[in-house]
Amino acid sequence: MRRWLAWPMGAALLFGAWLVTLATPTADADEAPFVVPAALGEEARGRSITVTVTDVRLAEHVSAGAWAGEGVWLVVDLDAAAAREEDRTALGGASLAIGERTYRASERPPSFFQQPLLVGIPREGSLAFELPPDAVHEQAVLRLSGDWETRLDSLIELPLDLADLDPVDSVELTETGWARP
Repeated sequence: MRRWLAWPMGAALLFGAWLVTLATPTADADEAPFVVPAALGEEARGRSITVTVTDVRLAEHVSAGAWAGEGVWLVVDLDAAAAREEDRTALGGASLAIGERTYRASERPPSFFQQPLLVGIPREGSLAFELPPDAVHEQAVLRLSGDWETRLDSLIELPLDLADLDPVDSVELTETGWARP
């Protein structure tokens, strides 16, 4: 083989190896969730739940019945229903990803978090996320699912720009109940 031909062939082999690494799935790809994109005000249908996020607000004070809390809160109002079966179907997975950090919906106030769902009969309520003050200027992704375990299941994702939200002084969480048509 000619000496000048070795360099282009070596470069072609490196390029081919690079393409193979791009096409090779990651180690956890065989268990990754199926992402269902969502938009504010539009219905997103996963395998076990159907969700419509109706409003997103930042507040310094949040209350729910007799409970009240101060701080930086992201309040998410939504309607949700079971998609296929009612047995053990709830809004069990609710998290907010901001960069490398993930925040779980607060269990302190009475909210829609982990509430049971019915097929075809939407319920409405609120989720509350307590955030650090520096998080309100970043991009976030709201993730909702029927269970915390989302391997090989659907995961509803709604991108949010927290910097675009106008903070309010106080928000009352929507009492969990039947959604209005």
